[in-house]
Amino acid sequence: MTTNATTMPASDEKLFEIMYSCRAMRRLKPDPVPEETLLQLVDAALHGPSGSNAQNWRFIIVRERPTKEKMRALWAKTWGFYLETFAVAEARPGENVSARRRMTAAATWQLDHFVEIPAFICVCVARDDALAKVLSSPATLAKAVRHLGVGGAMRLITSGGRTAGIADGSTAYPAVQNLLLAARALGLGAVLTTQHFFVPGEFEKVLGLPSTSTLAAIIPVGWPTGKFGPVTRPNPRDVVSWERA
Repeated sequence: MTTNATTMPASDEKLFEIMYSCRAMRRLKPDPVPEETLLQLVDAALHGPSGSNAQNWRFIIVRERPTKEKMRALWAKTWGFYLETFAVAEARPGENVSARRRMTAAATWQLDHFVEIPAFICVCVARDDALAKVLSSPATLAKAVRHLGVGGAMRLITSGGRTAGIADGSTAYPAVQNLLLAARALGLGAVLTTQHFFVPGEFEKVLGLPSTSTLAAIIPVGWPTGKFGPVTRPNPRDVVSWERA
């Protein structure tokens, strides 16, 4: 089926059943995923919200072995670092250490079978040049002082890097979640990964990503070897406060 902005994939799955059974799937079969199916996943991602409605997503889908091998070499470095640091760190409050070990084993399997994974969807955010132009204008500073006060304007300026990161995330990760839910609805396994954070610029170089775009996530996609099922999450009452923190 040809997909476009007005064609939805057919699925009998129900939204909450998908959400509540959308496990991170790292063990994936080598069977290829059709190109049209991968485009359906991207189409679902494109229907997520974006910061200022800029819709400045970019996607790179990796399927060829030479690129996978280059990515795997970087992945091996980052995973080795993870195994010797975060994987053996003190348990977080309430963390299930057995679950952490199972995740670590599955992620190690993922590295061992990296080049056999059918596809990696890399989710990127292109720089919003229109917004950058506004923010760099001296007139914007004057308007910030008028509307936010001197202190507010200074906080806005000094937190620019953090704000930019949050802005990129507000565009990237709703798209990622839509993609993961769409994969689950179509019976595909997928998982959000951010290994590239440990080696800034290196995955971007392999992917030929320009400096005007940010790599937000790398999502392995394939038919799962395991089964979908319930995920363990905290009780909402344990993480909610009312009116104030």
